[in-house]
Amino acid sequence: MSPITLLGIQFTFSLVLYALIARWWVWPALRRRPLTVALVPLFLVHAFRYLPSSAFAPGQVGARLPMDAMATIAWGDLGSAILALVAALFLRYRWSGAIAIAWLVNVLTSIDWLYAGYVAASRELVTFPMGANWYIINEYVPALGVVHAMIFARLLKTPRGDGVIASSASTPPAPGRPSWEAGA
Repeated sequence: MSPITLLGIQFTFSLVLYALIARWWVWPALRRRPLTVALVPLFLVHAFRYLPSSAFAPGQVGARLPMDAMATIAWGDLGSAILALVAALFLRYRWSGAIAIAWLVNVLTSIDWLYAGYVAASRELVTFPMGANWYIINEYVPALGVVHAMIFARLLKTPRGDGVIASSASTPPAPGRPSWEAGA
């Protein structure tokens, strides 16, 4: 089986599985939470986007792999990881502008996700020895796509007023007390 065919099968299977997990379990749980609470774990999934930089560790990828393409992907993903962590912090601590930050970060990191896919496909990166990055491509990248869709869906389905954040709420709720139950 060719690497591209294998990628297609594994990626598609992962995408379907993550979509089912999201639809059947994650979405119903997050839908019941206030917007700022629901978005935090979704952005934290994106905070792991630094993982493709593992391609630069010795012995992780084949010597013929186009490292300029990997660098483009890795640096974009590292920037996306940092932005996702910033969005999660804004949402978690209910800082002013958190919803706007969430929109901006999800748009920018979605564009990066799509561009990284384009770079990987156009340079046929999966035809080179990828080491652990093969699992990132086939397990984590599909999850990112599903999570991006969930963030957009949650942002779009939120009634006006839900998720409005008072700038004075700068600390999370007390330990052991869920933030959606905490008073303002």
